[in-house]
Amino acid sequence: MSTATLGPACELLRVPRAVAAHTDWLRRMAASSRGFAAFKQHSSFRLPSSLRAALFGPREQFFQPNACHKSRNFSSSILRRYQYPKSPINKPSAFVSSDPVLRQVVQTRQPVVLYEAPKSKWYYWKVYGLAAIWIGTGAYSIKFQEDVKDIPDLAFFVRPTYVVVGLGFIAIGCYICSAPTNRMRSLEVVPSMMGGPMQLRMAVKPAPWAKERIIYSNLGSVTISEKCQPMVLELQEAERAKRQSVWQDLGNMNIVSKAWEGSARWVHQKWTNFFLKFKFAVLRFGIAKIEVQGEKWKIDCSGWLLENGKGMFPTVVADDRNLILT
Repeated sequence: MSTATLGPACELLRVPRAVAAHTDWLRRMAASSRGFAAFKQHSSFRLPSSLRAALFGPREQFFQPNACHKSRNFSSSILRRYQYPKSPINKPSAFVSSDPVLRQVVQTRQPVVLYEAPKSKWYYWKVYGLAAIWIGTGAYSIKFQEDVKDIPDLAFFVRPTYVVVGLGFIAIGCYICSAPTNRMRSLEVVPSMMGGPMQLRMAVKPAPWAKERIIYSNLGSVTISEKCQPMVLELQEAERAKRQSVWQDLGNMNIVSKAWEGSARWVHQKWTNFFLKFKFAVLRFGIAKIEVQGEKWKIDCSGWLLENGKGMFPTVVADDRNLILT
């Protein structure tokens, strides 16, 4: 029998075979999907929780705008751990704003000089020359008591008196020698550096022949013994009285009255000058002491002071016993 004759019958036989092949393919795909699902389920239990969440978890969080803030960044945490802390910006306080000196330092970023020591090339010669005279006189007094010991009928108290007087003169000479020691050459307010606070910069000399030292101190840690402005005003008044003419405003008087009044003024002026010299030399008037880091340094108010000493205030605040540079 020919193929042409059997054509319709062969086509009918091929249809069941195709249906069976397609059914077999579907069965294989279902088995494969079930095997992959089982492999996925068993494998997920063997993986760490973080990897399971990353591989098989929902992906919606990667498309959320807040996902980057919720997720933890390991590298960022390490960088933050070793990052230098940022210091807050130092805003001028109310005290700085109220003090013109500190406000000027903040605005100009330049140091402001509060004090400079007087410059006198003859000062050291006068001081040590006078001290040498006193010490020499005391030494001679002590030696002189040896020269009078052979005098007959000498009173018992004469030789000890010469010794006591000589020691007193030597003590006065040593006291005079201590005047130029522990002097402060300058005092400045310097601006903050590297984000730090403002500081006081002091140039000091322990002795005239010693090397100059620079001391830095924070505001509020320096004390001063007394206010400088009253001493400056008194020193200026003493200098004015010293230079004032005794014949001033005496032109309308007669010769006798003018001579009498001028002589009285001259005596008063000389006595006042002697008293002031004694006050300045012995009592050390016009010297203020600044204590910083446990050391005391002298400020000579006859030198240059900002606004005659007023420039330190209100930088200097009064206390019960002393004044605090703050």
